[in-house]
Amino acid sequence: MAQIGYGEANGKVILIGEHAVTFGQPAIAIPFTTGKVKVTIASLSEGAPSYINSDVYEGTLQQAPEHIKAVTTRFIEKHHIEDSINVTFETNLPPSRGLGSSAAMAIAFVRASYDYINKPLSDELLIEEANWAEQIAHGKPSGIDTQTIVSNKPVWFHQGKVTTLRPLSLNGYMVVIDTGVRGSTKKAVEDVHQLCNHDEQYMRYIEHIGNLVYEANEAIEQHDFNQLAHVFELAQDNLRKLTVSHDNIESLLEISKTQGATAGKLTGGGRGGSMIVLAQNLEIAEKIATNAEKFGAHHTWIEKLGG
Repeated sequence: MAQIGYGEANGKVILIGEHAVTFGQPAIAIPFTTGKVKVTIASLSEGAPSYINSDVYEGTLQQAPEHIKAVTTRFIEKHHIEDSINVTFETNLPPSRGLGSSAAMAIAFVRASYDYINKPLSDELLIEEANWAEQIAHGKPSGIDTQTIVSNKPVWFHQGKVTTLRPLSLNGYMVVIDTGVRGSTKKAVEDVHQLCNHDEQYMRYIEHIGNLVYEANEAIEQHDFNQLAHVFELAQDNLRKLTVSHDNIESLLEISKTQGATAGKLTGGGRGGSMIVLAQNLEIAEKIATNAEKFGAHHTWIEKLGG
């Protein structure tokens, strides 16, 4: 009988603080529960080579993309897995959109691997193993993605320290929109640092975003949806001035507002990627999602903000 292991993980979105966080300002990230990665590991009959099934690659482990190959091989060697295995990744989280897809894949894989060998897995060990996998994919991850996804609670991230916050409890909805434009976080971060090194006016935008993170946290604690929306508008204005918005983001924001959106901003590195839009009720959220897709968005998801 085939031996099987299963694991899943959701994504994350940065609520506020992107870019400023790379200058030592705080940021808040929240779990993104409608975006999911599911991983199944199944033993194969003798003689068959280990195999990978995923959106980006289907074929033998030997020929797999480097990070998938490294993570799977490490698992096989570390736990002395003698059978060949078939690893299947299923996800509705697109890569390179600031939604934590690589961290979610790493966490789902680690969960599946410990389920496969039937060993307990603490959160500490899960974070350690997932961060190792993230290093293969990203070089030096901040750790905010893995911490948010593993704790499944909002997190406050400041100068490398991560603190979990209480779950959101706001009356309202958040529409997450994948603009369909692949952003480069690395390039966007480098450009913003370049601007700030040459003109102190840009540093003021960074500091303003840092202050807005504290205001957003206060709005969340007071369950104040409108205050959070106001903070979103100001944060987006600063990100725009830092040159990390994008024509598609701006157009989709305008379109969303004609459908009744209260506020919106980019999330993650910008220059494309993803954005988040606040809606007071489900009906408005659904109209925003439908219209965004009509105007070229690749994916939309609707999340309830607690409440």
